[in-house]
Amino acid sequence: MTLHRAPTLNLPNQLTVARLGMCGLLLISLSFDWAYAATTALGIFALASLTDWLDGHIARTYNLVTDLGKLLDPLADKVLIIGALVELVYRHVAPTWMVVLIIAREFLITGLRTIAAHKQKILAAERIGKHKTISQIVSILVSLSYLSLGEFGLQGTSIARLLDSAQLPLYWIALVITVLSGGIYFWKNAAIVNESMGAAPESPAAKPAPKPGAAPASIPPATESAPAGAPAFKEWEAIVEALGQGAQIILLRKGGIAEGRAGFQAKHPKFWLFPTRFHQQWEKTKPELRRLIAPSTDTGKDFTLQYFVEVTDALYLSSWEQVARLDDVHFWGEEILRERFGYQDRPGMEQGLHLLIVRVSKINLPHRLKPAPEYEGCKSWIDVPVDWSKDIAAHVVRTEEFATRRSRILAAVATISVSSSGSLPKVAAI
Repeated sequence: MTLHRAPTLNLPNQLTVARLGMCGLLLISLSFDWAYAATTALGIFALASLTDWLDGHIARTYNLVTDLGKLLDPLADKVLIIGALVELVYRHVAPTWMVVLIIAREFLITGLRTIAAHKQKILAAERIGKHKTISQIVSILVSLSYLSLGEFGLQGTSIARLLDSAQLPLYWIALVITVLSGGIYFWKNAAIVNESMGAAPESPAAKPAPKPGAAPASIPPATESAPAGAPAFKEWEAIVEALGQGAQIILLRKGGIAEGRAGFQAKHPKFWLFPTRFHQQWEKTKPELRRLIAPSTDTGKDFTLQYFVEVTDALYLSSWEQVARLDDVHFWGEEILRERFGYQDRPGMEQGLHLLIVRVSKINLPHRLKPAPEYEGCKSWIDVPVDWSKDIAAHVVRTEEFATRRSRILAAVATISVSSSGSLPKVAAI
């Protein structure tokens, strides 16, 4: 089994970058007075508009959505639309005041998203925003088609007259949808606007000057005043990365020293993956993982929360044969699993391993936590002062693929699944 890292510039991102390049070609074509400028621009704009649909379709279908794509895709759309509209105004085709309102709306939404990003929030696009883009694209295509017919001397034909008469109504439709979508966007995110208007300006707090020769004081993590958070599951950093890359969808656990006689308990149906470097034993993972993820020696760096999971099945594997059947779906070496499986040093602890099948989601903006005493210790569960309710996240494995892999795992251990809705029941040995 090999862990595949998706390249930053995947196919959808390549199409988006290509669309940015076509924006430049479009402007060059319309900026010069030559015989077939509008016809060339029409072909370029139509192709660029096609990539707008295609990159989104591929990204959603094959789970290739990336932060880079979320940044570049709306940027490419705005450059394409605004560039074409400005050139059409210059050619006295698009109404100037309508184009100004459309551009103003785009600047306002960009400003709102910038404020939200400053507050570590990502504002999702609304469905009506896609209708807005489509209406603008249709208006521009009609105008360019009308200009193209004129370049071939066909401006007097019935189709040219039809296109000419359709231009103004289409721009009105585009303007209404554009303004309406902007209003809906601001209404749904009014809390951010109100918070920004009422917030006091930030000012640096006064700090006492350090004594000469004194070492700088470290800043402790703000845990006392932190908001109510969520459960987190401690796991080796490398395994968390494997889960986050979609190369693994299971967790196998016996239990930490601090977890009492019973050992590990499947307490939560949904939780963060908390990556740890303490106790991580690279020599006890499979070579495929060690070749792809570089070991970290910095035990004092911040912790990053970027993946949370939902448990679909919680099982207890009481025979080694069941564990062995799962060898091709994880990155732990046999040695560490045998150690955990047979560990019975505490009274009442039986041989076996807990198996959790998990659906992993990745959030847009990772949360960073400072090292703190409550995160230490040989235990599986901790509480962290952040939750996932306000994060925008996407599954790292497509639904169909996850269902197939989950079925194979359940078939391998020949067990009955346990629903993850509500609290997890106590799991039974199988």
